[in-house]
Order: sequence, then C-alpha cells, then structure tokens
Amino acid sequence: MIQVKNTLLRSKEYEGALSSVSQQGGGQLLEDKRHRAFLLVIIPLLVFLFPFSAWPDFPEKRLTARAAFLMNATTGQVLYQRKPDLRLPPASATKVATAIVALENGKLHDRLRVSKGVAQVPSLRIGLRPGQSMSVQDLLYSALLYSANDASVVLAEGIAGSVADFAQMMTSKAQQLGAKNTHFTNPHGLTASGHYSSAKDMALIFNYAMKNPDFRTIVRTKRKTVSLFTAGKKKRVRRIPLRNKNRLLWNFRGALGGKTGYTRAAKRCFVGAVARNGSTLVVSVLGSRSLWADTKRLLNYGFRKQVQHVKSPSGFIVQIASLLGQDRAESLRKRIEQSGYQAYLEKVSPINNQTMYRVRIGPYPEWIRAKKAARELESRNGLKAIVLFASSTVNTASATGTHSNR
Repeated sequence: MIQVKNTLLRSKEYEGALSSVSQQGGGQLLEDKRHRAFLLVIIPLLVFLFPFSAWPDFPEKRLTARAAFLMNATTGQVLYQRKPDLRLPPASATKVATAIVALENGKLHDRLRVSKGVAQVPSLRIGLRPGQSMSVQDLLYSALLYSANDASVVLAEGIAGSVADFAQMMTSKAQQLGAKNTHFTNPHGLTASGHYSSAKDMALIFNYAMKNPDFRTIVRTKRKTVSLFTAGKKKRVRRIPLRNKNRLLWNFRGALGGKTGYTRAAKRCFVGAVARNGSTLVVSVLGSRSLWADTKRLLNYGFRKQVQHVKSPSGFIVQIASLLGQDRAESLRKRIEQSGYQAYLEKVSPINNQTMYRVRIGPYPEWIRAKKAARELESRNGLKAIVLFASSTVNTASATGTHSNR
C-alpha cells in the first residue's frame, strides 16, 4: 500500500486557488491575479492526482490481445487478466528468458564467436558472419533492443554449446520461476512446434529479470552502439548503432523497459514494466492486433486502480468550496447535511482583508472512500468537490458545524 506523506498538497499557496461556487448564489471568486495564475497550475495537478469521478471499468471490448496480464511488481497483486494461462507463441518476448540465462551463466565482457549456422537464422539480424565475435554484453543489447535473432543464437551456442541445450536451460529456469505454461525450443522466439508461453508466465519471467541490474540497464536504454570484431588476423571493429523498439520508452511516462515481439502466428507481443507514484506494474500482452493501444490501456487502468488504495496517516477530506462570507458558507454546509453528510466550516486567514470559509466533510481513512463521497455530492447536488490530504490536527477553534463523516 502506498504511504503518502500528509504534508503533501497542504501548502497555503492554494488556499485561494481552491475557490468554488455553490449553486445557491455562489460566492465571490478571488480576483487577485496571483491566485488566478496559481489556479491554472494547481487545478490540473489536483485533477491528475485526485480526480473525483468514478474510474471506469476496464474497456474489455476494446482490448485486441488474445491474452493479457497486469500485476503489481512488488506485491504480486493481479490487476487484470485475460486468459492468463493460455499457451501462445511469445515471439521475440522469448528473448527475456534468453537474457536471463545468458546473464546468469555468462560473463558480460567475454567474446563469443559466430558459427556458420548463425548466418542461416532468419531476420531480424544485425548481419553477423562466421568467424566474427561480439561480447556477451553487446549481444544482449542487440537481442533486447533490436531483437536480433542472430545475436540470440550466438549467445545460445556460446554459453550452452547448442541451441537445443540452451533452450532446455531456458525452460528449466522458467519452471523454477513458476512459469508452468512455458516451454522454449529456441532463444529467439521464431515460431516452432513446442515453443510457447502464457501472458502470466511472461510477466513472471520479466518481473524476475528486472531484479538483475544489468538487465534493467539494457532494457531501459534507448540507443546503443555495439562493437563487432571482424574475422581474420587483423581484427577490425565495426560499430553497429541500435535503437530500442520499445515505444513506451519514448512516449509513456515511467517506462522502465520491456521486450517486443512479432511473428505472423504470434501477432504483436510485449512484456514490460512501468513505474509511477510509487507503484511498479508489469504488463504482458500476447496476440495483439493493436499492441501499443492495448498496452497503454492496460497500464493506465492499472495505475488508476492502484491510486484508489492510497492511504495517509491523517486521512483525507473532501472540500466542496472556499467561499467569502460565513453566511453563504453556512448555507452550503446545511445543504450538504440535507444530503446525509455531516459538514463543517473551517475559517481561513483573511485574504485581501476578507475572511474565507472552507466547506468540508471528512476525514476519511482511505482516499477511495473520500473519492466516493465527492462523486456522490456531484451526482446529487452538482457540487464540484476535490479530495485533499487532511491536516494532522484540526483547528477546532476555527471550525463550525459537525466535524465527522458518515
């Protein structure tokens, strides 16, 4: 559960900015230009952090993936799943398992030679030729950023001696991690009989991989230039620029890394992680026709769902209005109580020689309960309310009315 410091969003700077008007005539809005300017800044922030409208259910019909899985990386909480155990081809998402086995059984700076068979591996390729060599580290960058199939085979042959033996190591590792619906026959993910995984298994495998600092560094890298050593007595170095195919790194806030995949049989696939507001989510999408739309939709849903469980030591209050004039504030308080809520007024230090009164209900122990109250007030009375962190203490001398909640 996210622990939130109750000092956040309690600055006096926005006392004037949180002015609102009730339907019973309203009140005077502050005209001070500084407060109006601050309003333009703080309101979008508050709406982003503490929106009071109901979170919609996940738009199931809009998800094109055959299978999907969304989990909290820290707690293991499952936030969404569609056919999580369905065995499907994972395409190049396979390379996450390839990287795990390579990192745990190889040395990053060791150079591996390219065999004759590597040249026969279908695209995607970085053009490795027999006799050339590349470090384990650069092979991993090539496999994870560019999704190079030839680099994956060089890793497999160099570490295990053969693709078949390396694939067996991958499968064994997956089973150790609890991936019960996974079996690998190659290190690159090209369609093959007996090569499959599930959305849940890929999420478990990726979550484990992210515990390795070298893996984390590689998958979050946007661009990288790797070094290929040519064959022959005179070793020459060829530089190969790579660009990460994970679009989230470029356009989705908090993206930590991931691995894409595609074959005709598998369609679009992705497994990755994103961190926001203290939560890290792992998403796995298999068999998608609209990969990035599916992935972003799942992640946005997951983060909305996570924020519902935010807690604060002092709780949360619902502020309905900040009005100039006690009579209008008292009138609004009584109106709110007619809806079944016990409201109170809190007197604010004078601004421009005028005293402001905040109309509030609460505190509530959880943000989700405060949000529900704000939503009900809007639905019943058309009152726009906002959820705020409660102060650790309440100035009862400056409050009137009942200070409690349903």
